[in-house]
Amino acid sequence: MHELALCRLGTKTGEVEGHVRTFEGDLLVLEVDELPEGREIGDAATVTVLDPVRGRCPYVGLLGGMTDGEVRVVVLERGEPNQRRSAARAFYRVSALGKLETADGTQALPVTVVDVSASGVRFVTRRLLHRGDVVRFPMPVGDESVDLVARVLRVEEGQHEWRYGCELLELDERTRERLFRLVLSLHRAWARERAAQH
Repeated sequence: MHELALCRLGTKTGEVEGHVRTFEGDLLVLEVDELPEGREIGDAATVTVLDPVRGRCPYVGLLGGMTDGEVRVVVLERGEPNQRRSAARAFYRVSALGKLETADGTQALPVTVVDVSASGVRFVTRRLLHRGDVVRFPMPVGDESVDLVARVLRVEEGQHEWRYGCELLELDERTRERLFRLVLSLHRAWARERAAQH
């Protein structure tokens, strides 16, 4: 997507122009006229792509490596041409003991989180749930945990377990901020790893 489209890369030290080489998954590879000065892997960056079909498409991300006129950006937020943004998501595998809310009360439900964003989560469990079911669980984050309330939106059947895409309910600003910082740190670690491989 966006191959050869003109773009502008913005960092704290200013903007440079170039074009998109490739955009696969969450990795945006740009060819730029000059490399941003004084920037390091993991620094914040914005990219505005001027796509001839899709129009002006803004992205927010982190620098993932710079070599010989090429810049890699790990995309955290995607701005559609109408300016709507989808929340950045990151792989994050931790286990927790949750509680499934039912008409008769609550039932214990072991879950394993597989990815997370500031507004949603995906987890797997061996029990069949349905759209609209609500699961409460403490998700480990470092040495602490955050209490999440997840409502099932999507159900995917696996070989030995079920996978559920959920929206998070009852989020206060502190919890949302902690989730965003978690996703940011996971993406930064991934960006450093990708950069070390090239």
